[in-house]
Amino acid sequence: MTNVSIDNLIDDLAGELEPVRPRRVARGSLWVAGGWLAGAAALLLLVGPRHDLADGAMMPPLPLLAFWLIVALGFAAAWSALRMGLPGVGRDYSGWRWAGLAALALPFSAFVMAMDNGHAAMETAHPENGIHCLMQGVLAGLGVGVALFVWLKGGAPTSPSRAGWVIGIAAGAAGATIVALHCASNDMMHIALWHGLAVALSGVVGRVLLAPLLRW
Repeated sequence: MTNVSIDNLIDDLAGELEPVRPRRVARGSLWVAGGWLAGAAALLLLVGPRHDLADGAMMPPLPLLAFWLIVALGFAAAWSALRMGLPGVGRDYSGWRWAGLAALALPFSAFVMAMDNGHAAMETAHPENGIHCLMQGVLAGLGVGVALFVWLKGGAPTSPSRAGWVIGIAAGAAGATIVALHCASNDMMHIALWHGLAVALSGVVGRVLLAPLLRW
C-alpha cells in the first residue's frame, strides 16, 4: 500500500512537468557574438572606422597588440560567464583572470612611458577625446552585456557577485575592442587609460547593478 501511495505521489508531482531544452554554450556563444557584432556595426556606422582601416591598411604594431590583448580578455571573460550558466559542481571559472593579467601589460607599459616623458603622457591623457572613447566603449559593449545577462539569468549562477563582475568585464572588453576600430590614437597612454577604463567601469557597473538581479 505504501509503494502504491509513493508511486501516486510521484505521478502527481511529475505529471505536469515538461522537458526543458538543454542549455548549450554554443547557443550562448552565438548570442554573445551577435551582441559584439551589433555593437561594432552600430558604432562604425555612426562614427566610421579609423583612417588607416578605412584605407585598407593595418593598425600600427602597438595598438594592434593592445587590441588583441583586450580581445583575449573579452573572449575569456565571456567564456567564463557562459560556463557559469551551466549546471555543475566544482567548475573552474578563473580562466579570464589569466587573460586579465596579460592585459595588465597595457597600463604597465603606459606607466613606464609616462615615467620616461611625463609631459607627453599628460598631453595624450587629456580627457577631451578620452571621455568620448570611454563612453563609446561602455555603450558599444552593451550588446554583449545584455546577451550574457539573459544567459545567466536563465542559468541561476551560484555566485551572482562574481557573475556580475565577469559580465561587466566581458562587455567592457568587447566595447574597448570596438572603439579601437574607430579611435585614431596610437598612443599607449591613451589606450591604457581610456580604453582600459571602459573595461573597469563596465566591470563595476556589472557588479553593482547586475549582481543583485542574478540572485535566486
